[in-house]
Order: sequence, then C-alpha cells, then structure tokens
Amino acid sequence: MKKIKRWLLLMGAVAVVGGIGYYVLHDDVRQPISEVKQVTKSVDKAYSTSVNHFLIKPYHLPQLDNKEKLLDRFLVKDMLVGNSFITNYKVSRNQSKSELATGHDRLSESSGIWLRHLALTGTQKEYDDFYKKTKDAFFVDGQFSYRINADGTRSNVNASVDDMRIIRSLVEAQARFHDDKYSKEINQLLSTFTKQSIQNGLLVDFYDTKSKKASHEVSLYYLSIKELGYIYKKANLPLKNVEYQYQILKNGYISDEFPFYHKNYQYKTKKYVDGDSINVIESLLSILYLSEIGEEKEESIQFIKDAVSTGTLYNAYNEKGVPVDRSQSAASYAIAAMIAREIGDEKLYQQAMMIVSNFQIADKTSPIYGGIGDQNTLQVYSFNNLMSALAYDY
Repeated sequence: MKKIKRWLLLMGAVAVVGGIGYYVLHDDVRQPISEVKQVTKSVDKAYSTSVNHFLIKPYHLPQLDNKEKLLDRFLVKDMLVGNSFITNYKVSRNQSKSELATGHDRLSESSGIWLRHLALTGTQKEYDDFYKKTKDAFFVDGQFSYRINADGTRSNVNASVDDMRIIRSLVEAQARFHDDKYSKEINQLLSTFTKQSIQNGLLVDFYDTKSKKASHEVSLYYLSIKELGYIYKKANLPLKNVEYQYQILKNGYISDEFPFYHKNYQYKTKKYVDGDSINVIESLLSILYLSEIGEEKEESIQFIKDAVSTGTLYNAYNEKGVPVDRSQSAASYAIAAMIAREIGDEKLYQQAMMIVSNFQIADKTSPIYGGIGDQNTLQVYSFNNLMSALAYDY
C-alpha cells in the first residue's frame, strides 16, 4: 500500500481552512459580470432544472463486483458510526489540537458522497433514511455544518461544495425514484443557500452563521457548472453569472506543459491563488466539472491517460508538472474514473478502477478487510473509501 497523505484526503477540512499556508498570486483578466455578453453553449445547456441531466448509466465491470460489495460493507460496518461517517478508522491522539478534521471527527462531505452513492445505486428507503440522519447531524441555520468534532461540537461554517453535493444527491434521487418530494426539499435548501453561499450573485467557499460573514473567494474545485446551472435556474438567478463562473474555472488552466488547474480565485483582487504545490485531487475535480459539460481540455485528458496507464498519478506537483509528492491515493484514480465515464472512455475507466480496486485490503484477517487504508497503521480515511465507492457507481 502506497503512503497516503492526510492533508490530501481531508478535502472538506482543507476547503474551509484554505487560507492557511503560503500562496502565490496569478494575474487574471476577468471582467465584471455586467460585461458578460455571450454564453457558452454548454453553459446554456447546463442552465436547466431537468433532473434527467443527472442520470448516470454506469459501466459495469463484473470482475470488480465483489470488490465493490466488500467496500460498501466495510464503510457501513466500520466507518459509519451512528448517523455519519468517522473521518479516520483510527482515533487521533491529538484529536482536539488538529485544525484539519481527523480521527473520529465527522464531515458533511462524507455524508454528501454517501448520499450520492445511495441516490445512484441504493433503494429509496436507504436514501431517505440516510438523508434524514445527515440533516439531523449537520443541518443548522439553513446550511450543513462542514464538520462535527469528535467531542460533538459543530462548526458554524459550511463548505459550499458539500451543500451542493447534498443538493445534487437530491436531484439524482428525484431522477431515479421519480418523486417530487425531493424537488420541494431542494427549494427549501436553496432558499438559504442562495443567500449565504452565494454572495453578490457568485458562489463563495463558505458562510459563517455566527459571524454572519462569508468568504471572498471560491475554490475552482467547487465550481461544478452542471450543479450551478441547475441551482441558478431553479432559484431564478441569472445565466450570465453561471457563465462568469465557468470562465473563472476555464481560465484557471495552468498551461499545456502542466494541464491542471489553479486552486482558488479571489473575487476582490481578480487573481488566482495557489499553495506551494498543485493538489491533484483538487485539479482532477476541476477537470471532472469541465468534462460533465463537455468542456474538458484534451491536454488534461491525455495527461490523465498517461498517468493512469503507468500508475503514476501522484498526489502533488509543482506548476511545471514535476511531482513534489510521489505518494498516491485511491481517490485520485476514482476521480479519474469518473472523468473517463463523462468523456465516454471505457478503457480509461477500466484502467482507473482496476487501480482503485488494487488499493483495497485483500487480507481477510485484517480488521480493515475490504477497505482502503494502511494495513499496518490502520489509518483509513473516509474520503478515499467513499470516493472509490462512488466511482464504482459510474
């Protein structure tokens, strides 16, 4: 098992505490929203409340059926405690001192991924039961708290991408179960989401219900244009605002030399912001969002194909595309598989999912049998496992 970096896997925590660390600013040419004159065809298509846009017809890999079942069983048996998922199978000794979620902290991110999994492949009862548990655990002041600490204290801050993922699961549930009750629930969530997570017509990273203050930036790996198109249309928000955010995502492209994407965009300075390296999961999510609307760059896809075929999709790179962290995670390959599904590349999907399955623990005597983690240290992160479970659904 290749070493897995904690900071890479805890995406929900990183999303909210993104202001920590060293940053480099990159010039941008974004114009004011008022100057948006034309809308890209793919964005116009995404600006729709049709739930059928969210239906997924998965590739079926019979040789991985048992691996998929084992992973689901492990998640339910060993990572789902009460009404939500623990972040790590192993309790952290410095639990109370960590700024990032760890140990038996719980993230709405995890619940949102599992809700998507249930909406795509579970029964309606399973979905409804877990949605209720998720709302009971995380929903407060009109939004989903991004984190509940192991001691039960709940953050006043959300991560907008987590709320969006939960909303998407409701859309997928409506599409699959043909029940309008989900549309009513979405309307209720959007009544607050569009006031708190959308500021001046644009998505922001988070909103603090205690201080009544919002972020002034957006992470590019939050900008799911497909989801934003649905949300903005359903909430009667302008199409040009979706186009503006699409342009932010599109123009976050680093270079043909390294065809990944910047981390954040600051609305006030109109500049892109990065840490001291490019996080592969964040960039892969940005590429996934572009692929969902048919706007992925061929250079990005070729980079992913090459990395998957050689098993060299590393955790972090510099802006020249040189790996600065050669450890790997199953979640990266899981997202690569989702991208493959969106672009209709069955070979790439199979290659990526075979690598995902190889990360699973095959030792039947191990307490984490069927899960994805370190068999020696028993470090098992929910994000890695849940994203892999979701990739099996594609």
